[in-house]
Amino acid sequence: MELTFLTYNIHRAIGFDRKYRLDRIIDICKEIGADVVALQEVDRFVPRSKREDLAHLISDSLGMHYDVGLNVKLKHGHYGNATFSKLPIKSSENLNITWGIKKKRGCLVTSLESPAGEVGILNFHLGLARMEQVRQKKKIVESRPMLELEKKPLVLLGDTNDRTSRLSASFLDSGFRDTSHGAKRNTFPAYAPILRLDRIFVNDWWEIKEHHVIRNKQTRTASDHLPVFAKLRLQRHP
Repeated sequence: MELTFLTYNIHRAIGFDRKYRLDRIIDICKEIGADVVALQEVDRFVPRSKREDLAHLISDSLGMHYDVGLNVKLKHGHYGNATFSKLPIKSSENLNITWGIKKKRGCLVTSLESPAGEVGILNFHLGLARMEQVRQKKKIVESRPMLELEKKPLVLLGDTNDRTSRLSASFLDSGFRDTSHGAKRNTFPAYAPILRLDRIFVNDWWEIKEHHVIRNKQTRTASDHLPVFAKLRLQRHP
């Protein structure tokens, strides 16, 4: 079984031109056509994004199942991570990975029903500080939802905010490979990327077939991050 995955920090659908245009994000996701889409910075009922429910509108447009983990409460509305899937969603849980008094952060843990059995998706948005990222990674890999899924095919993906390769090495120590195969494929800022913040990690159930950063005229404008795509093949069955 092969599945395709996309991770994308959509910056509330506000592009480099400072315009809120959800249609651009939807068009990008449609064109890529991934089986599983993990988005970060997804607004719900926030004035800057016309008080719209972005996850609901994206789900309707893509025709995909979805769940959302709202991590940050604003004066009006919330924002967080949202996971969309062509496969049915069996269960979902929003894991609080906030460290100390830092900004609220979350990892949306979603279990999908595939023809080959259960597949776990962990959609995260980590903090800005190095120690914060280390603690958040530890919270994720040692969490109860992760322990319940540890013998299943797993894909961890999202915005690491890691400006180095040290976090990828830390994930590797926990049994998760970076799908980029070590290549430097920068994702931020979208218009002229100099940092590789957005990454996809997999456990040993998966063979990595493709990894791409999607950079074109539309993705350079639609958000401050570029989307990252991976095609994976399941190597063994439960």
